[in-house]
Amino acid sequence: MLDICEIFVSIQGEGWRQGTSAVFIRFYGCNLRCKFCDTRVAFTKKQSMDEKEIVEIVRRLSRKYNNITNIIITGGEPYLQDFSNLVLQLKLSGFFVCVETNGTIWREIPLDWICVSPKKSAKKLLQQGYDKRFKDVANEFKYVITGKHDFSFIDSKITKPVILQPVNNDLKIALMIFKQIKKCSMPNWFLRFQIHKLMGIL
Repeated sequence: MLDICEIFVSIQGEGWRQGTSAVFIRFYGCNLRCKFCDTRVAFTKKQSMDEKEIVEIVRRLSRKYNNITNIIITGGEPYLQDFSNLVLQLKLSGFFVCVETNGTIWREIPLDWICVSPKKSAKKLLQQGYDKRFKDVANEFKYVITGKHDFSFIDSKITKPVILQPVNNDLKIALMIFKQIKKCSMPNWFLRFQIHKLMGIL
């Protein structure tokens, strides 16, 4: 059984793969409580579901929306729970399975795409804010930028794409990110907005 907040269809609004349609499986709960968290629903809405039930809901939503194959497991923090069997069942059903995680909890799960979004509040747990084992398996890293002080938190040794996301799509912070990218000449740093919020959708 897994504690699920909600399952819904939307657009991937963040990160490297933004703009793709997906079925989202939002897990309940998180081990961090970031001030800028925009998914507080993950702390208040919970239903326990078995993997078979989740996969059936995903299949039904996929068929309803022209056979969506992209699945995004998000939260909250998915790695609080062992969702290995869910991933296996989804992949056996032909889905491309992605996860969004803060990277503080390590589990070896055979996902198709891993986005790690380190948070400064996790520095009390891990030096770089994420488990170093993710560095080899993650496909992208995403940092929410709230001010200049956040740039020193970014792990400059990451070679995968690093998405810099201005908190709340703040244009002043976006300009700050742009200037920092020019100044540092980091070829794998990219400025990205949350396009789903710009569009006014989930």
